[in-house]
Amino acid sequence: MSTPDYYKILGVSPRAGWAEIRRRYRALARQYHPDRNPDDPEAAAHFRLVVEVYEAIQQAKARPRAAAQSYRRPRFFDREKLMEEFFGITASGSSLAESPGANFRYDLQISFAAAFKGMETVIEVPRTLNCHPCRGTGLAPGSGYQPCPECQGRGRRYGGPGLLRFGPLCARCQGRGRVVAQACPHCQGRGQHPETRQYHLSIPPRSENGDRLRIVGEGGAGFHHGHPGNLEVVLHVEPHESFTRVGNDLHCQVKVSFVQATLGGTIRIPTLEGYQTLNLPRGTQDGRIFRVKGAGVPGSPQQPPGDQVIEVVVTTPEFLSPRQQEILEEIGRLDQEQLTRAAHERIHPSG
Repeated sequence: MSTPDYYKILGVSPRAGWAEIRRRYRALARQYHPDRNPDDPEAAAHFRLVVEVYEAIQQAKARPRAAAQSYRRPRFFDREKLMEEFFGITASGSSLAESPGANFRYDLQISFAAAFKGMETVIEVPRTLNCHPCRGTGLAPGSGYQPCPECQGRGRRYGGPGLLRFGPLCARCQGRGRVVAQACPHCQGRGQHPETRQYHLSIPPRSENGDRLRIVGEGGAGFHHGHPGNLEVVLHVEPHESFTRVGNDLHCQVKVSFVQATLGGTIRIPTLEGYQTLNLPRGTQDGRIFRVKGAGVPGSPQQPPGDQVIEVVVTTPEFLSPRQQEILEEIGRLDQEQLTRAAHERIHPSG
């Protein structure tokens, strides 16, 4: 295989710097590592190819310097150190480095009003906890561990020579190298049991769709004594039939007839608290905006409350009775006479 083919396999340019080559190698090695693809022989073969290509590129880049100075082994040419840094595998292959637990996610649907004003609620989250009688060990009282018979206590299934001896984790002991001699009767040796836990939440005012509340330490258990993950509650705000939120303002539309818009008067407008009245001036035009100060998102020490923004939509009737049509035609004649008289006065002003 030629050197350009090496770069093509890694997906980088032959002119790529060492940092880019290393970064790409690490990504591919993690993607195709047998631990992540235990039942995929093609992934294992691709993993071996990526490792071989990476070492070949290291040697090729080191060769031009050999004439000028004594050859230094590249930093990651030591296969055991390479595997330890990238995958947490020690030289003996008996254990993995500690790692934090996974973050759990809980999706919570809240009402539009609750997002504005805040609320108190309780959620129930199914989770897995350490068994209390055996303290998560999976051991029956007075018993202990014994070497795993599948991997002879190594924690991994070893393959061929060299780097290939670092096989995938042993399926029976999960890389620990030991198994429970006598299982705990409460958890059947699993060391954990399912449980539903309740959490009291305070949804703050001014919450928005997609906001997250974090409960520290209530996620998945850490691996090999790593810190537990967190529980993240993701808020989903239900849409409202009348309102939309724009920043801290609450927007809505109110429909009025052309008669109401022309004559003015008192109309009812919706709010999150119910209905209240608004005085509509005579001759209100379609699209006119009214603001109710302080009726939007509640304020905070850093900013004042938002407003409720009301847009007037003037509606036109689709069907008219004969009497309504007669009245409108009369109004139309009067409007025309008024316009004609106004135009005449502009042309022939009195006096």
